Amino acid sequence: MKLGTIKGINIKLHFSTLLIVGLVGFYAATFFLSFVPEASLVDIILVGIINGIIILFSILIHELFHSIMAQRYGLKVSEIELYLFGGVSKIEEEPKTAKSEFVISGVGPLSSLLLGITFLGLLIFSPINLPLWLFATFLYSGISNITLALFNLLPAFPMDGGRVLRAYLWQKRKNLLSATKTASRVGSFIGYSLMVYGFFQIFLLGMFGGFWLILIGSFINRSARNSYIQTLNEVTLSKISVKDIIPLLKLEIPSDILVSDAVRDFFIPYKRTNFPVVKENEITGIINLEDIKKIPTEQRARMIVENAERPLTELPSISLEGSGKDAMRTLMQINKLPRVVAVKNSYDEKVIGIISEQDLYSALKFCELYPNKC
Repeated sequence: MKLGTIKGINIKLHFSTLLIVGLVGFYAATFFLSFVPEASLVDIILVGIINGIIILFSILIHELFHSIMAQRYGLKVSEIELYLFGGVSKIEEEPKTAKSEFVISGVGPLSSLLLGITFLGLLIFSPINLPLWLFATFLYSGISNITLALFNLLPAFPMDGGRVLRAYLWQKRKNLLSATKTASRVGSFIGYSLMVYGFFQIFLLGMFGGFWLILIGSFINRSARNSYIQTLNEVTLSKISVKDIIPLLKLEIPSDILVSDAVRDFFIPYKRTNFPVVKENEITGIINLEDIKKIPTEQRARMIVENAERPLTELPSISLEGSGKDAMRTLMQINKLPRVVAVKNSYDEKVIGIISEQDLYSALKFCELYPNKC
């Protein structure tokens, strides 16, 4: 669900965020009740609701600091999504230097720390005696924001602390891939440690809060592994030009043949899901297997490809002079099928081919087989 836009960044709320808001509200109300056993039901509910809203606001501020700093370093940020594990700023490319990585990663926890200190400051330096429910709200929000800052500073890549660690190793070793590999191993170790401690809490201490630790640990471990693979792929593809990825065999489907003939002569023998469509020796669009599936079988024998193709205006494009990393980044930004990018000449903007996920996968497999050629 879209909440709005800040500095060109879409703010989205995933429904799972409501679980975090509810849990924080419940724990805040329990915290208040432990200090004021005689508290009224209205005050208890009030403390829970306000603290739930405050943690949502705190997570948004945390991610905004990341995003705005990323923009200052020239990186594009498409959106911020708040979800079960907090929030994520969708920065469309990795920082270009160790310094920028360090700063972008560090400002998030710093914002949480400042918010925590602000809430505690309001509590300590208030010139009036605060109502008990407001006192508990400031105290709990201060503690929770400082805890959020400290937790995010754990060197568990790809969390903020893990990215700070990677930035340090990157600066020291001058090798992004090596730094990422070490940081992801540390992240996996921390993830497994949290899971083990969670099982310990459940089976030996009888504390069901261990389920939460298992969930967080599993998430960190999986994210660390996936982030390393993504960095490895980006480093590999950055060494390959788009010219080397675009299929050499010109498999193009004429716009005037029947869809059924296109399936028989192209899709079945070549086992590809997308083909360029040509008319008068120029690519006009693509035809996609998923789109063909939506056409009733009897209509495929009467419909020509031109009436089933997707026009080029629906496809993002990259330059022929770009790298495989550019193609990967562009494909990752596509949220629906088909995940295909058009390749254009740099001098006349003419589309000369397409690159799909299948083409990138083939390029990566080739580099695994012949690393000295990539």
